Amino acid sequence: MKFRIERMMESEYRNLNIDYGFYSTPVGEILVASTSRGICCIELADNHDEALQLLCKRFAKSFQRMCHTEYHDWALRFFSKNERRSSDEIVLHLYGTNFQIEVWSALLEIPFGKTSNYSEIAKAINNPKALRAVGTAIGRNPVAILIPCHRVLRSDGGIGGYYWGIEKKKILLEWEKHVR
Repeated sequence: MKFRIERMMESEYRNLNIDYGFYSTPVGEILVASTSRGICCIELADNHDEALQLLCKRFAKSFQRMCHTEYHDWALRFFSKNERRSSDEIVLHLYGTNFQIEVWSALLEIPFGKTSNYSEIAKAINNPKALRAVGTAIGRNPVAILIPCHRVLRSDGGIGGYYWGIEKKKILLEWEKHVR
């Protein structure tokens, strides 16, 4: 699978129609949300109410409705080994600063089942001293799992933090190692 980021403009961001759905995956429940142009958000959703609240908070001035779309199918193909190897392109329609988009793009380069660290990501974006800013951008990743922020470890190899908790990060890393 290949991913292409389409940047969401601020004027768009404030008036979006977002379709979302909840889905079971090998790593737990997820909420997948999309606009008419691509996937805009994936939240880990062990608690559906909390995941929906996070979506509404991210896109406060938008209209959200539960509705299955083809983009959701594309996101779910990530969990199929055969589909993950396809040359199909998944469009991610994201709102973020230039720096955040650059960091998220670098995360997409980390191979499935492999890990990186904050320093390597900072070097990949030609900004080796921006470790804190890289960490902040990683923490604001709106598309869990597909943009693999869970693959970023501390420089000493420690698991580091994760928005949804260290246990969930360990589950994701173990699942990738197992199915690779």
